[in-house]
Amino acid sequence: MATPTLDEAITRAQLVDVQLAHAGWNKSRRSLIEEFVLTAQDNDARSNAQQFADYVLLGSDGKPLAVVEAKRTSRDELAGKRQAADYADVIESKFGRDPFIFLTNGSEIQFWDRERYAPRKVSGFYTRDDLERLHHQRQFAQPLIGVTINSRIAGRDYQNEAIRRVTEGVAAAKRKFLLVMATGTGKTRTTIALVDTLLRAKRVQRVLFLADRRELVRQAMSEFKSYLPNESLARIEAGETSGARIQFSTYPSMMQVYARLSVGYYDLIVADESHRSIYQRYKAVFDHFDAIQLGLTATPTDYIDHNTFELFDCGDGAPSYYYSYEQAIADQNLVNYRVLDAQTKFQLKGIQGDALPQPLQQMALDQGVELEELNFDGTDIEKGVINQGTNDAMVREFMDKSRKDTRGLPHKSIIFAVSHAHAKRLYESFNRLYPELQRQGVAEIIDSHMERADATLDDFKFRTMPRVAISVDMLDTGVDVPAIQNLVFAKPVFSKVKFWQMIGRGTRLHVDKSTGEIKKDFLIIDHWRNFAYFKLQPDGEVDHPSEPLPVRLFRLRLEGWQLLHSLRPEALSTRDAVAELQTMLLALPRQSVNVRPHWDELDSLAKQWPAPAPETLEHLSKSIAPLMRLAPLAGLDELQFRIWSERLTVAWLKGDSDEQIKMRERIQSAIVSLADNISEVQRVAEQRAWVQSAGFWQHLDLDRLGKLQAVFAPLMRYRTRTTGHTVEVNLPDSVTQRSWIIYGPTGEGAFAESYREQVEALVRRLADQLPELAKVKNGEDLNSEELERISATLNQADLFVTEDILRKTFEAPLASLADFLRHMLCEGAHLPNREERINAAFDAFISAHGYLRANQLSFLRAVKAALLRRGRITVASLSELPLSRVGRVETLFPPQDINELVALADKLLDEAA
Repeated sequence: MATPTLDEAITRAQLVDVQLAHAGWNKSRRSLIEEFVLTAQDNDARSNAQQFADYVLLGSDGKPLAVVEAKRTSRDELAGKRQAADYADVIESKFGRDPFIFLTNGSEIQFWDRERYAPRKVSGFYTRDDLERLHHQRQFAQPLIGVTINSRIAGRDYQNEAIRRVTEGVAAAKRKFLLVMATGTGKTRTTIALVDTLLRAKRVQRVLFLADRRELVRQAMSEFKSYLPNESLARIEAGETSGARIQFSTYPSMMQVYARLSVGYYDLIVADESHRSIYQRYKAVFDHFDAIQLGLTATPTDYIDHNTFELFDCGDGAPSYYYSYEQAIADQNLVNYRVLDAQTKFQLKGIQGDALPQPLQQMALDQGVELEELNFDGTDIEKGVINQGTNDAMVREFMDKSRKDTRGLPHKSIIFAVSHAHAKRLYESFNRLYPELQRQGVAEIIDSHMERADATLDDFKFRTMPRVAISVDMLDTGVDVPAIQNLVFAKPVFSKVKFWQMIGRGTRLHVDKSTGEIKKDFLIIDHWRNFAYFKLQPDGEVDHPSEPLPVRLFRLRLEGWQLLHSLRPEALSTRDAVAELQTMLLALPRQSVNVRPHWDELDSLAKQWPAPAPETLEHLSKSIAPLMRLAPLAGLDELQFRIWSERLTVAWLKGDSDEQIKMRERIQSAIVSLADNISEVQRVAEQRAWVQSAGFWQHLDLDRLGKLQAVFAPLMRYRTRTTGHTVEVNLPDSVTQRSWIIYGPTGEGAFAESYREQVEALVRRLADQLPELAKVKNGEDLNSEELERISATLNQADLFVTEDILRKTFEAPLASLADFLRHMLCEGAHLPNREERINAAFDAFISAHGYLRANQLSFLRAVKAALLRRGRITVASLSELPLSRVGRVETLFPPQDINELVALADKLLDEAA
């Protein structure tokens, strides 16, 4: 039953006036004029008559800032677009200022900044401050193409291209962008340089930076302060906001305050690690503010949910800019990794009491563990069974195989543990096995359970000790410690997104200041075959964000109502089910931007509930149920109990005995766990005993099911936590399987260092047998036929040496076979580092030409790649394939820049010759 539509006058009085007042527009304060009189001054006789704008919003100088055109609720809010534009033209001719335009029908509002954008939906009216700030930007903003990028903040070519992709999009009236840049390539610095460019161009004035954890907010704010020391920065915390130009917040903190801030409060919102689950949980923030949105993520594009692309208007699946991990390695902006796949005996074979050797059986018995209790697969370790010996084996393997400094201490390392309890057991293994190192504080636990974890993390990042951070979740993403050279996967990972984020902790470039040692790659010790898991099952486990509990409860009650209606449509229980659903809908916050479009339907559902037709149920489940995530219905424990109770009811109505048994066990366990010393719990002692008896469950009916939920759900906040039964045992364990896995098509292989030594020994041995190698040893050059004969000799069992394998083994992606042979046979010869000189020269060229656009930067990257392939760059070749695929050089660069570029390429080739 649809609610009656409101005419224009009532729409204005009951809806528009209220919303304008909420944004601070008030007739008594002379900030708003209703029925503003307009008289056109043109040759159209019809326009010379007086006209009346519904509302005109005045600036602090008393001049019109905006026009509001209101229509009745049944009209499209865009219907008055031409009318409002005519009013705006009259105002502009009279006051010399083009006013902003709002179009509304009471339910929807469109905002129109005619000089810069088409009309767009907004969640409310702008305040006077918001509009005056926008007007200031329109007056004084500079063309973005003319504002140079600060190379001191972000000077790499790919960073410059990312910035230009955004600034050129902003200039072209785009408002949403997604940057996908591999961890360690400088997403934050790129963002800082972008914000700096937009601020200096006066294109934005107030910025919000969002991240999902306090540590990441703290880290980002520190970097902004370092590179933009003169900007005002503030952190939003504990419900407090600030007027600073650049503000920082976690998503949960912003959820506490966003409703108090105006729709146009921010000009730019940067969302760190943007992915679908962030937007599902915190979508209200992005819907509320009308700002340019920039999403940042390091997740490879293959693993980004398609909906994430759509959130940023990247409907074709292509982000605004993409700089991959593989490309960053090829450009020598990140380091690659080596993976030691290491499983212990018990991880491979599990722990079965009767299969243990006699000494270990006796050891278990001496520890009070019956052999019948020990029947576990390897995957049960740290879940169903805890064996401290396995943790000891992992710690010994780490200390044996980890990358170490000249003092024999591990380089900075993270061990990813299953849980805090597991982290504690690993820490105890360090204490027990390496007490002399632990006196120095080599290993520490860093997770949310530890007091002053942030201070310990700062020690890990900036001080000599600790070297090893044992962590649960806290260091999985976002933490920037370039010195890390060891990662230990002491837990299984099932999300590809999380997996790549964890790998990213070690990818950053680093030079040890005390020794000058350059980090060439880093080591991952994988105890849970995570790499094999993702290789065998490329899609891994889909990382679906969990369904909010209120949404799940609403959908379960919908299902229960449908079943009841089919059995007894006029029964009291069916009407009660409808009443419960209506009560949930009444709890929705009416002023939420997400709820507002559904006002009419919610009012209709409150008055008359529809029949359960299939299309009605689908609509309620897909369109109305998701709104319940916004309703503050109850605590998590209470919601979970209500869900179990509803699942039990649905199973009882369906006759599903297996589901009934499962829910009965969960419900009884929850009721048993209630604290006995709470007066509210003591008052239901008789009902608790009754629910624990078999009699209660033998004759279930709807009345008992209803009372079960009504009595005990509100008491769930008094639950006491009990840990599940886990067998603890301490049996000696050791790593029994190891293999190097080199990332890429070569798959599993030998240790890189060992393989390199074997190849060098082979080449030196063959140098006395092959005349071609003797020539190399004597410093003579080889022709192509001689190189082919050497290549055929090397590419045989057992080492199967090829040029590509040598490039990976020696981390020299652009070296030739002849380069490797000279390196191995000629004393003092070293592998060429011409790519470093070329990269540095192009970075300097870009820095000297700070005005370059994104397409120009993209073309330069192609030129650099051609030069790295030892191609000769001429004026003619710049217009030929493959460079012509990137763009036409004559339209991209002025003649002077083209000549400079060719001269630079010639100089670099001459140096490398």
